[in-house]
Amino acid sequence: MRALKIVTSFAMAALFWLAGAIAPGSSPAMADADRPTLAEVTAFQHVLRFRDAMISDPKAAIRSLTTRSGRRQLDAIAEEMDEAGSGSAGWRTLLGTSVFTVEGLASERRLVVFYNPFVDTALFTVWDGKRIAEAEWVPGDLVRAADAEIDPQPLWLRGAQYRPEALAQAVVATVSALERRFAGDAIAGWRRGLGIEDGRAYRRYVAPIVAVRLYEAQMRLKALAVPTTGEDPRLAQLRAAVAGLLRSVRTQGFAGPLAEAGDTSGPMRDALSRINPRLMDALAPVAFVAGEGHATVFLTSAATADFAISVRYAQTASGYALRQLEYLPFAAIHQAAANEVR
Repeated sequence: MRALKIVTSFAMAALFWLAGAIAPGSSPAMADADRPTLAEVTAFQHVLRFRDAMISDPKAAIRSLTTRSGRRQLDAIAEEMDEAGSGSAGWRTLLGTSVFTVEGLASERRLVVFYNPFVDTALFTVWDGKRIAEAEWVPGDLVRAADAEIDPQPLWLRGAQYRPEALAQAVVATVSALERRFAGDAIAGWRRGLGIEDGRAYRRYVAPIVAVRLYEAQMRLKALAVPTTGEDPRLAQLRAAVAGLLRSVRTQGFAGPLAEAGDTSGPMRDALSRINPRLMDALAPVAFVAGEGHATVFLTSAATADFAISVRYAQTASGYALRQLEYLPFAAIHQAAANEVR
């Protein structure tokens, strides 16, 4: 996990689209980021294929893209999703907004970890060639520190932090821990490094916590997306505000919303104004937090999961008024944090 160390499906898809030209610092563990080998590019293609297949048809993906042991382990995770109530949609929620890191990119045996900051859960996968041989999902707490106490709340929702900053810092802390703890020879002992060697105990005591965390994230999002009888009237108002924003950015970009969002900083205005509206086609809410008089909604795209957009609203007599937009490019934020450490 050297060079960028954080890669997402959109970033790599865009690079492949640009005739395979990979910019310096945009890919992990490559011998030469400017001239990736065929093996490195192929390895990324396998990872992207797995992620996309798990979002569209997880049962078929598990059957076709795993070894016997990998299939058994992913099936166990799917059962835990079912028991918690997520069903097959759990894979879409988990992987659709996950960044991923790779160790041993050019090797036949490599570690690929998908991390979803909104659910604060990581899916560890060990690959033999183009198939997954081992897999487990773990709470972010165990990624960041050995023998950590597991908090049911995702990291970004703990305490009284400014939520966009807390989300970005969750990505930085977790990916930095992955780089530090699971590089090189540590791949072979990844379960030991996480403290989950006792698979039976893990399945009984920890995996259900992860499954419930995912389900709760889905239910919170469903409350925003789907009208229900007797719901809080504020939900309907927030839903209408988000729908209007999405219509605007998908067709005309951020010019209109930026004119309303008076608290948006200059650098954020510059970044958002340069985004092509066509990249926003699949933009959708993935999480929100609401309090007395305000609400913050996070938007991402399964096609462009390398960033999130934070939208802060103020409650008014007639609904929710847009106040601030923030663009959170996870890879760039992580790289900036890594440069500060150096």
